[in-house]
Amino acid sequence: MSSINEYPPAPITTLTPELFEGLQKRTQAVLSYLVNTNSISTFFKESDILSNFRHALSDTDATTLSSTDPGRLLSIYHHNVALSVYENYHPFVSRFFEKPCQTSSIENMMAPGLPYFIAHSSGTSGGATKHFPKYRHPEHMSTSTSQTMQASNPVSKQGGKNCIAFSLGYRQVVTPLNDEGEIESQIPVCLMSSGTIRMYSEMKVERDPIYKTIRIPNNSSPLACSFIPNYKSFLFMHALFALQEPRVELINTMFTTIFRDMCRIIEEQWETLVQCLDEGTVPDLESVDYVKDNLQTFLEPSSERASELRRIGKAISSPGWFTKIWPGLKTVVAISSGPFATVVPEIRHYIGPDVVLQTLGINCSEAFLALAYDNRDPSLYKVVGSDDIIEFLPIDQPEESEYLTQTWNVEVGKKYEVILTTRDGFWRYRLGDVVEIVGFDPRDGQPIIHYLERRNVHIRLANEITTEAQLREAISSVSQLLGGISEFCVSPDYRQSIPRYAFFVEPHSNSAIDSTAQLAPAILHKYLQDTNENYLRDSMAGKIDTPSVHILKQGTFSDFREWKIRETNSASGQIKVPPVIWDEATRTWLLERVIEGF
Repeated sequence: MSSINEYPPAPITTLTPELFEGLQKRTQAVLSYLVNTNSISTFFKESDILSNFRHALSDTDATTLSSTDPGRLLSIYHHNVALSVYENYHPFVSRFFEKPCQTSSIENMMAPGLPYFIAHSSGTSGGATKHFPKYRHPEHMSTSTSQTMQASNPVSKQGGKNCIAFSLGYRQVVTPLNDEGEIESQIPVCLMSSGTIRMYSEMKVERDPIYKTIRIPNNSSPLACSFIPNYKSFLFMHALFALQEPRVELINTMFTTIFRDMCRIIEEQWETLVQCLDEGTVPDLESVDYVKDNLQTFLEPSSERASELRRIGKAISSPGWFTKIWPGLKTVVAISSGPFATVVPEIRHYIGPDVVLQTLGINCSEAFLALAYDNRDPSLYKVVGSDDIIEFLPIDQPEESEYLTQTWNVEVGKKYEVILTTRDGFWRYRLGDVVEIVGFDPRDGQPIIHYLERRNVHIRLANEITTEAQLREAISSVSQLLGGISEFCVSPDYRQSIPRYAFFVEPHSNSAIDSTAQLAPAILHKYLQDTNENYLRDSMAGKIDTPSVHILKQGTFSDFREWKIRETNSASGQIKVPPVIWDEATRTWLLERVIEGF
Protein backbone atom coordinates (compact mmCIF):
# COMPACT_ATOMS: atom_id res chain seq x y z
CA MET A 1 0.00 0.00 0.00
CA SER A 2 1.33 3.43 -0.89
CA SER A 3 1.68 6.12 1.72
CA ILE A 4 -0.52 9.18 1.56
CA ASN A 5 2.14 11.36 -0.06
CA GLU A 6 3.63 8.77 -2.37
CA TYR A 7 1.60 7.63 -5.33
CA PRO A 8 2.20 4.20 -6.89
CA PRO A 9 3.20 3.66 -10.50
CA ALA A 10 0.45 3.34 -13.09
CA PRO A 11 -0.69 -0.27 -13.62
CA ILE A 12 0.78 -2.07 -16.62
CA THR A 13 -1.39 -4.13 -18.96
CA THR A 14 1.06 -6.95 -19.73
CA LEU A 15 3.32 -8.92 -17.41
CA THR A 16 7.03 -9.16 -18.12
CA PRO A 17 8.52 -12.68 -18.07
CA GLU A 18 10.14 -11.86 -14.72
CA LEU A 19 6.86 -10.73 -13.15
CA PHE A 20 5.04 -13.73 -14.65
CA GLU A 21 7.55 -16.11 -13.06
CA GLY A 22 7.47 -14.20 -9.78
CA LEU A 23 3.71 -14.61 -9.46
CA GLN A 24 3.97 -18.33 -10.13
CA LYS A 25 6.68 -18.82 -7.53
CA ARG A 26 4.76 -16.81 -4.95
CA THR A 27 1.60 -18.86 -5.42
CA GLN A 28 3.58 -22.11 -5.31
CA ALA A 29 5.22 -21.01 -2.05
CA VAL A 30 1.89 -20.15 -0.44
CA LEU A 31 0.35 -23.44 -1.58
CA SER A 32 3.31 -25.38 -0.22
CA TYR A 33 2.85 -23.70 3.16
CA LEU A 34 -0.89 -24.38 3.20
CA VAL A 35 -0.52 -28.07 2.30
CA ASN A 36 2.32 -28.68 4.74
CA THR A 37 0.55 -26.81 7.53
CA ASN A 38 -3.14 -27.57 7.11
CA SER A 39 -3.00 -31.17 5.91
CA ILE A 40 -3.02 -32.21 9.59
CA SER A 41 -6.41 -30.54 10.09
CA THR A 42 -9.62 -32.45 10.66
CA PHE A 43 -11.26 -30.75 7.70
CA PHE A 44 -8.45 -31.72 5.34
CA LYS A 45 -8.55 -35.33 6.49
CA GLU A 46 -12.34 -35.78 6.55
CA SER A 47 -13.99 -33.40 4.07
CA ASP A 48 -15.54 -34.89 0.94
CA ILE A 49 -14.54 -31.95 -1.24
CA LEU A 50 -10.84 -32.72 -0.67
CA SER A 51 -11.08 -36.48 -1.20
CA ASN A 52 -9.66 -36.33 -4.75
CA PHE A 53 -6.86 -34.05 -3.56
CA ARG A 54 -5.99 -36.41 -0.71
CA HIS A 55 -6.02 -39.38 -3.07
CA ALA A 56 -3.78 -37.60 -5.59
CA LEU A 57 -1.32 -36.71 -2.84
CA SER A 58 -1.32 -40.22 -1.36
CA ASP A 59 1.00 -41.45 -4.08
CA THR A 60 3.73 -39.06 -2.99
CA ASP A 61 5.09 -37.26 0.05
CA ALA A 62 3.38 -33.87 0.03
CA THR A 63 6.13 -32.32 2.14
CA THR A 64 8.83 -33.49 -0.24
CA LEU A 65 6.77 -32.50 -3.27
CA SER A 66 6.23 -28.98 -2.01
CA SER A 67 9.96 -28.43 -1.65
CA THR A 68 11.26 -30.33 -4.68
CA ASP A 69 8.53 -29.84 -7.28
CA PRO A 70 6.11 -27.04 -6.25
CA GLY A 71 4.95 -26.76 -9.85
CA ARG A 72 3.65 -30.32 -9.78
CA LEU A 73 1.95 -29.68 -6.44
CA LEU A 74 0.16 -26.68 -7.98
CA SER A 75 -0.94 -28.86 -10.91
CA ILE A 76 -2.32 -31.53 -8.57
CA TYR A 77 -4.14 -28.83 -6.61
CA HIS A 78 -5.57 -27.26 -9.76
CA HIS A 79 -7.02 -30.52 -11.11
CA ASN A 80 -8.27 -32.06 -7.85
CA VAL A 81 -9.78 -29.37 -5.64
CA ALA A 82 -13.36 -28.38 -6.45
CA LEU A 83 -15.08 -25.09 -5.70
CA SER A 84 -16.58 -24.92 -2.21
CA VAL A 85 -19.28 -22.95 -0.41
CA TYR A 86 -19.98 -22.39 3.28
CA GLU A 87 -22.25 -25.46 3.52
CA ASN A 88 -19.15 -27.62 2.99
CA TYR A 89 -17.61 -26.20 6.16
CA HIS A 90 -20.61 -25.78 8.43
CA PRO A 91 -20.58 -29.35 9.88
CA PHE A 92 -16.98 -28.81 10.98
CA VAL A 93 -17.25 -25.21 12.17
CA SER A 94 -20.44 -26.00 14.11
CA ARG A 95 -18.41 -28.20 16.48
CA PHE A 96 -17.03 -25.03 18.05
CA PHE A 97 -20.54 -24.28 19.30
CA GLU A 98 -21.36 -27.66 20.84
CA LYS A 99 -22.23 -27.69 24.54
CA PRO A 100 -19.94 -28.56 26.16
CA CYS A 101 -17.14 -27.78 23.74
CA GLN A 102 -14.22 -30.18 24.16
CA THR A 103 -10.70 -29.17 23.12
CA SER A 104 -10.13 -32.64 21.74
CA SER A 105 -13.04 -32.25 19.30
CA ILE A 106 -12.04 -28.84 17.87
CA GLU A 107 -8.24 -28.79 18.04
CA ASN A 108 -6.67 -28.74 14.57
CA MET A 109 -10.14 -28.33 13.06
CA MET A 110 -9.28 -26.10 10.10
CA ALA A 111 -5.62 -25.36 10.80
CA PRO A 112 -3.16 -26.42 13.52
CA GLY A 113 -4.11 -25.71 17.14
CA LEU A 114 -7.01 -23.60 18.34
CA PRO A 115 -8.21 -20.42 16.61
CA TYR A 116 -7.41 -17.07 18.20
CA PHE A 117 -10.92 -15.87 17.37
CA ILE A 118 -13.94 -16.82 15.26
CA ALA A 119 -15.12 -14.18 12.81
CA HIS A 120 -18.83 -13.97 12.15
CA SER A 121 -20.63 -12.47 9.18
CA SER A 122 -22.98 -9.58 9.83
CA GLY A 123 -26.13 -11.49 8.84
CA THR A 124 -27.65 -8.17 7.73
CA SER A 125 -29.37 -9.65 4.68
CA GLY A 126 -31.43 -12.02 6.77
CA GLY A 127 -29.40 -15.14 6.05
CA ALA A 128 -27.90 -17.38 8.70
CA THR A 129 -24.69 -16.12 10.28
CA LYS A 130 -21.51 -17.70 8.95
CA HIS A 131 -18.49 -18.38 11.16
CA PHE A 132 -14.84 -18.43 10.16
CA PRO A 133 -12.20 -19.69 12.65
CA LYS A 134 -9.07 -17.52 12.52
CA TYR A 135 -5.65 -18.85 13.50
CA ARG A 136 -2.35 -17.20 14.30
CA HIS A 137 0.23 -17.61 11.54
CA PRO A 138 3.94 -16.82 11.11
CA GLU A 139 4.86 -13.25 10.22
CA HIS A 140 5.75 -14.12 6.63
CA MET A 141 2.20 -15.45 6.15
CA SER A 142 0.56 -12.39 7.71
CA THR A 143 1.97 -9.48 5.73
CA SER A 144 -1.41 -8.13 4.61
CA THR A 145 -2.63 -8.11 8.22
CA SER A 146 0.47 -6.24 9.33
CA GLN A 147 0.22 -3.68 6.53
CA THR A 148 -3.45 -3.07 7.22
CA MET A 149 -2.97 -2.70 10.96
CA GLN A 150 -0.03 -0.32 10.57
CA ALA A 151 -1.95 1.85 8.12
CA SER A 152 -5.08 1.86 10.27
CA ASN A 153 -3.38 3.41 13.31
CA PRO A 154 -0.12 5.11 12.26
CA VAL A 155 2.14 6.99 14.66
CA SER A 156 2.33 10.68 13.82
CA LYS A 157 5.74 12.31 13.52
CA GLN A 158 4.19 15.57 14.75
CA GLY A 159 2.61 14.09 17.86
CA GLY A 160 -0.91 14.07 16.41
CA LYS A 161 -3.69 11.77 17.60
CA ASN A 162 -5.87 9.18 15.90
CA CYS A 163 -9.57 8.61 16.50
CA ILE A 164 -9.96 4.84 15.98
CA ALA A 165 -13.66 3.95 16.07
CA PHE A 166 -13.33 0.15 16.05
CA SER A 167 -15.30 -2.19 18.27
CA LEU A 168 -13.67 -4.69 20.61
CA GLY A 169 -16.95 -6.31 21.57
CA TYR A 170 -17.90 -9.89 20.84
CA ARG A 171 -21.05 -11.92 20.38
CA GLN A 172 -19.99 -14.75 22.68
CA VAL A 173 -16.89 -16.54 23.95
CA VAL A 174 -16.20 -20.19 23.10
CA THR A 175 -14.51 -21.91 26.06
CA PRO A 176 -13.22 -25.38 25.12
CA LEU A 177 -12.54 -27.74 28.01
CA ASN A 178 -9.51 -30.01 28.37
CA ASP A 179 -9.60 -33.62 29.62
CA GLU A 180 -9.72 -32.40 33.24
CA GLY A 181 -12.77 -30.25 32.54
CA GLU A 182 -10.81 -27.01 32.79
CA ILE A 183 -11.13 -24.11 30.34
CA GLU A 184 -8.35 -24.45 27.79
CA SER A 185 -8.85 -21.15 26.01
CA GLN A 186 -11.27 -18.23 25.61
CA ILE A 187 -12.08 -17.73 21.93
CA PRO A 188 -14.14 -14.61 21.12
CA VAL A 189 -16.77 -14.79 18.38
CA CYS A 190 -16.60 -11.32 16.89
CA LEU A 191 -16.25 -9.16 13.82
CA MET A 192 -13.24 -9.77 11.60
CA SER A 193 -11.95 -6.28 12.41
CA SER A 194 -12.36 -6.77 16.17
CA GLY A 195 -10.62 -10.15 16.13
CA THR A 196 -7.80 -8.95 13.92
CA ILE A 197 -7.07 -6.05 16.27
CA ARG A 198 -7.12 -8.43 19.22
CA MET A 199 -4.83 -10.96 17.55
CA TYR A 200 -2.40 -8.38 16.18
CA SER A 201 -2.16 -6.61 19.56
CA GLU A 202 -2.30 -9.78 21.72
CA MET A 203 -5.49 -8.58 23.43
CA LYS A 204 -6.92 -11.64 25.13
CA VAL A 205 -10.52 -11.67 26.29
CA GLU A 206 -9.59 -12.52 29.86
CA ARG A 207 -7.66 -9.23 30.13
CA ASP A 208 -10.57 -7.04 28.96
CA PRO A 209 -11.11 -5.50 32.44
CA ILE A 210 -7.57 -4.12 32.19
CA TYR A 211 -7.97 -2.85 28.63
CA LYS A 212 -11.04 -0.86 29.67
CA THR A 213 -8.87 1.21 32.02
CA ILE A 214 -6.25 2.41 29.52
CA ARG A 215 -5.84 4.71 26.55
CA ILE A 216 -3.26 4.05 23.85
CA PRO A 217 -0.93 7.10 23.77
CA ASN A 218 -1.56 8.10 20.13
CA ASN A 219 -5.33 7.53 20.29
CA SER A 220 -7.94 10.08 21.30
CA SER A 221 -10.44 7.55 22.72
CA PRO A 222 -9.90 5.35 25.78
CA LEU A 223 -10.27 1.68 24.93
CA ALA A 224 -13.44 1.59 27.04
CA CYS A 225 -15.22 3.38 24.16
CA SER A 226 -14.63 0.33 21.98
CA PHE A 227 -16.57 -1.91 24.38
CA ILE A 228 -19.83 0.08 24.12
CA PRO A 229 -22.40 -2.15 22.34
CA ASN A 230 -24.98 0.52 21.48
CA TYR A 231 -24.17 1.94 18.06
CA LYS A 232 -25.05 5.59 18.63
CA SER A 233 -23.58 5.65 22.13
CA PHE A 234 -20.42 4.10 20.67
CA LEU A 235 -20.15 6.87 18.06
CA PHE A 236 -21.06 9.62 20.54
CA MET A 237 -18.28 8.67 22.95
CA HIS A 238 -15.66 8.37 20.20
CA ALA A 239 -16.78 11.78 18.94
CA LEU A 240 -16.62 13.27 22.44
CA PHE A 241 -13.04 12.21 23.05
CA ALA A 242 -12.04 13.24 19.54
CA LEU A 243 -13.43 16.73 20.22
CA GLN A 244 -11.48 16.82 23.47
CA GLU A 245 -8.25 16.44 21.47
CA PRO A 246 -7.42 19.38 19.13
CA ARG A 247 -4.49 17.47 17.60
CA VAL A 248 -6.52 14.77 15.84
CA GLU A 249 -4.88 14.01 12.49
CA LEU A 250 -6.64 10.79 11.48
CA ILE A 251 -10.15 9.38 11.97
CA ASN A 252 -10.69 5.70 11.18
CA THR A 253 -14.21 4.25 11.01
CA MET A 254 -13.66 1.48 8.39
CA PHE A 255 -16.72 2.45 6.29
CA THR A 256 -17.85 5.85 5.00
CA THR A 257 -21.38 5.17 6.23
CA ILE A 258 -20.13 4.88 9.82
CA PHE A 259 -18.08 8.06 9.48
CA ARG A 260 -21.11 9.87 8.06
CA ASP A 261 -23.17 8.69 11.06
CA MET A 262 -20.48 10.09 13.37
CA CYS A 263 -20.52 13.39 11.47
CA ARG A 264 -24.27 13.68 11.97
CA ILE A 265 -23.96 12.93 15.68
CA ILE A 266 -21.38 15.72 16.04
CA GLU A 267 -23.68 18.12 14.19
CA GLU A 268 -26.92 17.11 15.91
CA GLN A 269 -25.42 16.74 19.42
CA TRP A 270 -22.96 19.65 19.17
CA GLU A 271 -24.17 21.62 22.17
CA THR A 272 -24.35 18.50 24.35
CA LEU A 273 -20.87 17.37 23.33
CA VAL A 274 -19.32 20.78 24.05
CA GLN A 275 -21.13 20.99 27.39
CA CYS A 276 -19.78 17.54 28.35
CA LEU A 277 -16.25 18.75 27.62
CA ASP A 278 -16.80 21.97 29.55
CA GLU A 279 -18.04 20.14 32.65
CA GLY A 280 -15.93 16.99 32.21
CA THR A 281 -18.95 14.72 32.50
CA VAL A 282 -19.84 11.50 30.70
CA PRO A 283 -23.57 11.66 29.88
CA ASP A 284 -26.05 8.94 30.73
CA LEU A 285 -26.25 7.08 27.44
CA GLU A 286 -27.58 3.64 26.68
CA SER A 287 -25.06 0.80 27.26
CA VAL A 288 -22.42 3.14 28.73
CA ASP A 289 -23.06 2.46 32.42
CA TYR A 290 -20.68 -0.47 32.80
CA VAL A 291 -17.70 1.49 31.43
CA LYS A 292 -18.76 4.96 32.57
CA ASP A 293 -16.25 5.12 35.44
CA ASN A 294 -13.47 4.04 33.07
CA LEU A 295 -14.44 6.78 30.64
CA GLN A 296 -14.83 9.43 33.33
CA THR A 297 -11.18 8.91 34.33
CA PHE A 298 -10.07 10.38 31.00
CA LEU A 299 -12.61 13.22 30.76
CA GLU A 300 -11.45 16.10 32.93
CA PRO A 301 -13.21 19.48 32.66
CA SER A 302 -11.79 21.48 29.76
CA SER A 303 -13.33 24.94 29.69
CA GLU A 304 -10.57 26.20 27.39
CA ARG A 305 -11.29 23.57 24.70
CA ALA A 306 -15.04 24.04 25.14
CA SER A 307 -14.65 27.80 24.65
CA GLU A 308 -12.57 27.20 21.55
CA LEU A 309 -15.25 24.91 20.09
CA ARG A 310 -17.99 27.42 20.91
CA ARG A 311 -16.04 30.13 19.05
CA ILE A 312 -15.83 27.80 16.04
CA GLY A 313 -19.51 26.99 16.37
CA LYS A 314 -21.54 24.71 14.16
CA ALA A 315 -19.90 25.99 10.97
CA ILE A 316 -21.68 23.73 8.50
CA SER A 317 -22.61 26.33 5.90
CA SER A 318 -19.37 25.81 3.94
CA PRO A 319 -17.21 22.69 3.37
CA GLY A 320 -14.47 21.87 5.82
CA TRP A 321 -16.05 22.41 9.25
CA PHE A 322 -13.98 19.55 10.72
CA THR A 323 -10.71 21.21 9.65
CA LYS A 324 -11.66 24.12 11.90
CA ILE A 325 -12.30 21.73 14.79
CA TRP A 326 -9.09 19.82 14.06
CA PRO A 327 -6.67 22.04 12.08
CA GLY A 328 -4.26 19.12 11.69
CA LEU A 329 -6.82 16.66 10.28
CA LYS A 330 -5.17 14.99 7.31
CA THR A 331 -6.85 11.63 6.77
CA VAL A 332 -10.17 9.86 7.12
CA VAL A 333 -9.82 6.10 6.77
CA ALA A 334 -13.03 4.58 5.42
CA ILE A 335 -13.96 2.36 2.49
CA SER A 336 -15.53 4.67 -0.07
CA SER A 337 -15.91 2.51 -3.18
CA GLY A 338 -18.88 0.52 -4.47
CA PRO A 339 -21.99 0.87 -2.28
CA PHE A 340 -20.13 3.20 0.09
CA ALA A 341 -19.51 5.87 -2.56
CA THR A 342 -22.93 7.53 -2.31
CA VAL A 343 -22.20 9.18 1.06
CA VAL A 344 -18.88 10.70 -0.07
CA PRO A 345 -20.38 14.08 -1.14
CA GLU A 346 -21.93 14.47 2.31
CA ILE A 347 -18.63 13.52 3.97
CA ARG A 348 -16.72 15.96 1.79
CA HIS A 349 -18.92 18.76 3.07
CA TYR A 350 -17.74 18.00 6.61
CA ILE A 351 -14.03 17.45 5.91
CA GLY A 352 -13.45 19.69 2.89
CA PRO A 353 -11.56 18.94 -0.33
CA ASP A 354 -8.04 18.57 1.06
CA VAL A 355 -8.43 15.84 3.69
CA VAL A 356 -7.43 12.47 2.21
CA LEU A 357 -10.23 9.91 2.14
CA GLN A 358 -8.23 6.69 2.36
CA THR A 359 -9.38 3.10 1.92
CA LEU A 360 -7.43 0.37 3.69
CA GLY A 361 -8.53 -2.44 1.42
CA ILE A 362 -11.13 -5.10 0.76
CA ASN A 363 -11.39 -6.97 4.04
CA CYS A 364 -14.14 -9.51 4.57
CA SER A 365 -14.94 -12.11 7.22
CA GLU A 366 -13.28 -14.81 5.12
CA ALA A 367 -9.91 -13.17 4.44
CA PHE A 368 -8.01 -10.08 3.35
CA LEU A 369 -8.58 -9.84 -0.38
CA ALA A 370 -6.85 -6.66 -1.48
CA LEU A 371 -5.12 -3.51 -0.26
CA ALA A 372 -5.78 0.03 -1.46
CA TYR A 373 -3.53 0.87 -4.39
CA ASP A 374 -3.93 4.60 -5.02
CA ASN A 375 -5.64 7.10 -2.73
CA ARG A 376 -6.62 9.19 -5.74
CA ASP A 377 -8.91 6.37 -6.88
CA PRO A 378 -10.71 4.72 -3.93
CA SER A 379 -12.06 1.93 -6.15
CA LEU A 380 -8.57 0.75 -7.13
CA TYR A 381 -7.15 -2.21 -5.17
CA LYS A 382 -4.12 -4.46 -5.33
CA VAL A 383 -4.72 -8.18 -4.79
CA VAL A 384 -2.89 -9.64 -1.80
CA GLY A 385 -0.54 -12.38 -2.89
CA SER A 386 1.43 -13.42 0.17
CA ASP A 387 -1.07 -14.78 2.70
CA ASP A 388 -3.71 -16.77 0.79
CA ILE A 389 -4.17 -18.16 -2.71
CA ILE A 390 -6.48 -15.95 -4.73
CA GLU A 391 -7.86 -17.31 -7.98
CA PHE A 392 -10.32 -15.94 -10.50
CA LEU A 393 -13.40 -17.53 -12.05
CA PRO A 394 -14.49 -15.81 -15.29
CA ILE A 395 -18.12 -14.78 -14.90
CA ASP A 396 -18.81 -15.76 -18.52
CA GLN A 397 -17.63 -19.36 -17.96
CA PRO A 398 -19.29 -22.35 -16.22
CA GLU A 399 -19.00 -22.18 -12.45
CA GLU A 400 -16.53 -25.04 -12.16
CA SER A 401 -12.95 -25.23 -10.88
CA GLU A 402 -11.48 -26.28 -14.23
CA TYR A 403 -12.16 -22.76 -15.54
CA LEU A 404 -10.24 -21.01 -12.75
CA THR A 405 -7.56 -18.55 -13.80
CA GLN A 406 -4.39 -17.78 -11.86
CA THR A 407 -3.09 -14.28 -11.13
CA TRP A 408 -0.58 -14.45 -13.96
CA ASN A 409 -3.22 -15.39 -16.55
CA VAL A 410 -6.02 -12.92 -15.84
CA GLU A 411 -7.00 -10.58 -18.67
CA VAL A 412 -7.21 -6.82 -18.36
CA GLY A 413 -10.79 -5.60 -18.68
CA LYS A 414 -12.30 -8.98 -17.88
CA LYS A 415 -14.64 -9.66 -14.94
CA TYR A 416 -14.06 -12.49 -12.47
CA GLU A 417 -15.48 -13.94 -9.29
CA VAL A 418 -12.85 -14.18 -6.55
CA ILE A 419 -12.02 -17.67 -5.21
CA LEU A 420 -10.04 -18.08 -1.96
CA THR A 421 -7.84 -20.80 -0.51
CA THR A 422 -6.98 -19.44 2.91
CA ARG A 423 -4.45 -19.91 5.68
CA ASP A 424 -7.40 -20.72 7.90
CA GLY A 425 -8.41 -23.91 6.11
CA PHE A 426 -10.91 -22.88 3.42
CA TRP A 427 -10.20 -24.41 0.00
CA ARG A 428 -11.30 -22.75 -3.22
CA TYR A 429 -14.05 -20.96 -1.37
CA ARG A 430 -16.50 -18.93 -3.44
CA LEU A 431 -16.33 -15.44 -2.01
CA GLY A 432 -19.06 -14.15 -4.33
CA ASP A 433 -17.34 -10.83 -5.03
CA VAL A 434 -16.96 -9.78 -8.66
CA VAL A 435 -13.97 -7.69 -9.71
CA GLU A 436 -12.62 -6.28 -12.95
CA ILE A 437 -8.92 -6.51 -13.81
CA VAL A 438 -7.43 -3.05 -14.42
CA GLY A 439 -3.81 -4.11 -14.85
CA PHE A 440 -0.79 -5.25 -12.86
CA ASP A 441 1.55 -3.60 -10.37
CA PRO A 442 4.82 -3.13 -12.31
CA ARG A 443 6.80 -3.73 -9.10
CA ASP A 444 5.64 -7.28 -8.33
CA GLY A 445 3.03 -8.17 -10.93
CA GLN A 446 0.04 -8.49 -8.58
CA PRO A 447 -3.30 -7.77 -10.29
CA ILE A 448 -4.86 -4.34 -9.82
CA ILE A 449 -8.65 -4.54 -9.63
CA HIS A 450 -11.84 -2.57 -9.42
CA TYR A 451 -14.42 -4.00 -7.05
CA LEU A 452 -17.78 -4.27 -8.86
CA GLU A 453 -20.44 -6.11 -6.87
CA ARG A 454 -21.61 -9.28 -5.17
CA ARG A 455 -22.27 -11.97 -7.75
CA ASN A 456 -25.60 -13.20 -6.42
CA VAL A 457 -26.98 -9.90 -5.16
CA HIS A 458 -29.77 -8.94 -7.54
CA ILE A 459 -33.50 -8.44 -7.78
CA ARG A 460 -35.76 -10.47 -10.04
CA LEU A 461 -39.53 -10.13 -10.44
CA ALA A 462 -40.08 -11.87 -13.79
CA ASN A 463 -37.43 -13.13 -16.20
CA GLU A 464 -35.13 -10.16 -15.73
CA ILE A 465 -32.11 -10.02 -13.40
CA THR A 466 -30.99 -6.59 -12.21
CA THR A 467 -27.63 -6.64 -10.43
CA GLU A 468 -26.35 -4.57 -7.54
CA ALA A 469 -24.19 -2.50 -9.90
CA GLN A 470 -27.15 -1.81 -12.20
CA LEU A 471 -29.26 -0.70 -9.26
CA ARG A 472 -26.52 1.70 -8.14
CA GLU A 473 -26.26 3.13 -11.64
CA ALA A 474 -30.02 3.51 -11.88
CA ILE A 475 -30.32 5.41 -8.60
CA SER A 476 -27.42 7.65 -9.67
CA SER A 477 -29.55 8.75 -12.63
CA VAL A 478 -32.09 10.38 -10.28
CA SER A 479 -29.81 11.27 -7.36
CA GLN A 480 -29.74 15.03 -7.93
CA LEU A 481 -33.48 15.04 -8.60
CA LEU A 482 -34.02 13.63 -5.10
CA GLY A 483 -31.65 15.99 -3.32
CA GLY A 484 -28.55 13.79 -3.63
CA ILE A 485 -28.90 10.18 -2.54
CA SER A 486 -26.96 9.35 0.62
CA GLU A 487 -27.97 5.67 0.89
CA PHE A 488 -30.58 3.44 -0.69
CA CYS A 489 -31.89 -0.10 -0.99
CA VAL A 490 -34.42 -1.85 -3.21
CA SER A 491 -37.22 -4.25 -2.39
CA PRO A 492 -39.80 -6.13 -4.48
CA ASP A 493 -43.20 -4.45 -4.27
CA TYR A 494 -46.13 -6.84 -4.73
CA ARG A 495 -48.84 -4.59 -3.32
CA GLN A 496 -50.40 -4.02 -6.74
CA SER A 497 -51.49 -6.46 -9.43
CA ILE A 498 -48.27 -5.90 -11.37
CA PRO A 499 -45.06 -6.18 -9.29
CA ARG A 500 -42.45 -3.43 -9.32
CA TYR A 501 -39.19 -2.35 -7.74
CA ALA A 502 -39.53 -0.25 -4.58
CA PHE A 503 -36.56 2.12 -4.09
CA PHE A 504 -36.05 3.30 -0.51
CA VAL A 505 -33.79 6.38 -0.57
CA GLU A 506 -32.33 8.67 2.07
CA PRO A 507 -31.29 12.04 0.60
CA HIS A 508 -28.42 14.15 1.89
CA SER A 509 -31.08 16.62 2.96
CA ASN A 510 -34.85 16.23 2.93
CA SER A 511 -35.18 19.98 2.38
CA ALA A 512 -33.43 19.72 -1.02
CA ILE A 513 -36.28 17.73 -2.59
CA ASP A 514 -38.60 19.74 -4.86
CA SER A 515 -41.66 19.04 -7.00
CA THR A 516 -39.60 17.54 -9.83
CA ALA A 517 -38.87 14.54 -7.58
CA GLN A 518 -42.16 13.02 -8.71
CA LEU A 519 -40.49 12.36 -12.08
CA ALA A 520 -38.04 9.91 -10.46
CA PRO A 521 -40.11 6.70 -10.93
CA ALA A 522 -40.51 7.28 -14.67
CA ILE A 523 -36.82 8.12 -15.08
CA LEU A 524 -35.78 5.00 -13.18
CA HIS A 525 -38.15 2.90 -15.30
CA LYS A 526 -36.73 4.32 -18.53
CA TYR A 527 -33.13 3.89 -17.34
CA LEU A 528 -33.68 0.23 -16.46
CA GLN A 529 -35.40 -0.37 -19.80
CA ASP A 530 -32.49 1.20 -21.66
CA THR A 531 -29.78 -0.74 -19.83
CA ASN A 532 -31.43 -4.11 -19.19
CA GLU A 533 -32.91 -5.89 -22.20
CA ASN A 534 -34.88 -8.39 -20.12
CA TYR A 535 -36.33 -5.65 -17.94
CA LEU A 536 -37.45 -3.87 -21.10
CA ARG A 537 -39.08 -6.99 -22.53
CA ASP A 538 -40.88 -7.91 -19.27
CA SER A 539 -42.04 -4.36 -18.58
CA MET A 540 -43.39 -4.02 -22.14
CA ALA A 541 -45.20 -7.33 -21.63
CA GLY A 542 -46.88 -5.99 -18.52
CA LYS A 543 -44.93 -8.17 -16.09
CA ILE A 544 -43.11 -5.30 -14.32
CA ASP A 545 -44.60 -1.91 -13.50
CA THR A 546 -42.96 1.49 -13.06
CA PRO A 547 -40.86 1.55 -9.83
CA SER A 548 -42.04 3.25 -6.68
CA VAL A 549 -39.76 5.66 -4.81
CA HIS A 550 -39.98 6.08 -1.04
CA ILE A 551 -38.20 9.04 0.58
CA LEU A 552 -36.92 8.19 4.07
CA LYS A 553 -36.39 10.68 6.83
CA GLN A 554 -32.80 11.70 7.43
CA GLY A 555 -30.96 9.31 9.73
CA THR A 556 -33.02 6.25 8.79
CA PHE A 557 -30.10 4.09 7.72
CA SER A 558 -28.13 5.06 10.80
CA ASP A 559 -31.13 3.87 12.82
CA PHE A 560 -31.14 0.72 10.66
CA ARG A 561 -27.56 -0.07 11.66
CA GLU A 562 -28.39 0.44 15.32
CA TRP A 563 -31.52 -1.77 14.98
CA LYS A 564 -29.61 -4.57 13.26
CA ILE A 565 -26.81 -4.46 15.83
CA ARG A 566 -29.39 -5.03 18.54
CA GLU A 567 -31.24 -7.70 16.57
CA THR A 568 -28.15 -9.71 15.58
CA ASN A 569 -26.18 -9.13 18.80
CA SER A 570 -23.34 -7.81 16.69
CA ALA A 571 -20.68 -5.27 17.50
CA SER A 572 -20.57 -1.80 15.97
CA GLY A 573 -18.53 -1.64 12.81
CA GLN A 574 -19.70 -4.14 10.22
CA ILE A 575 -23.44 -3.66 9.75
CA LYS A 576 -24.17 -2.67 6.16
CA VAL A 577 -27.38 -1.83 4.35
CA PRO A 578 -28.17 -4.68 1.93
CA PRO A 579 -28.67 -3.44 -1.64
CA VAL A 580 -31.73 -5.67 -1.98
CA ILE A 581 -34.20 -6.25 0.87
CA TRP A 582 -36.29 -9.42 0.80
CA ASP A 583 -37.47 -9.99 4.37
CA GLU A 584 -40.83 -8.58 5.38
CA ALA A 585 -39.63 -7.32 8.79
CA THR A 586 -37.06 -4.97 7.25
CA ARG A 587 -39.47 -3.82 4.53
CA THR A 588 -42.11 -3.00 7.18
CA TRP A 589 -39.51 -1.20 9.31
CA LEU A 590 -38.51 0.97 6.34
CA LEU A 591 -42.10 1.75 5.33
CA GLU A 592 -42.75 3.12 8.82
CA ARG A 593 -40.04 5.74 8.20
CA VAL A 594 -41.17 6.97 4.79
CA ILE A 595 -41.96 10.70 4.72
CA GLU A 596 -42.93 10.97 1.05
CA GLY A 597 -43.58 8.55 -1.79
CA PHE A 598 -44.00 8.59 -5.56
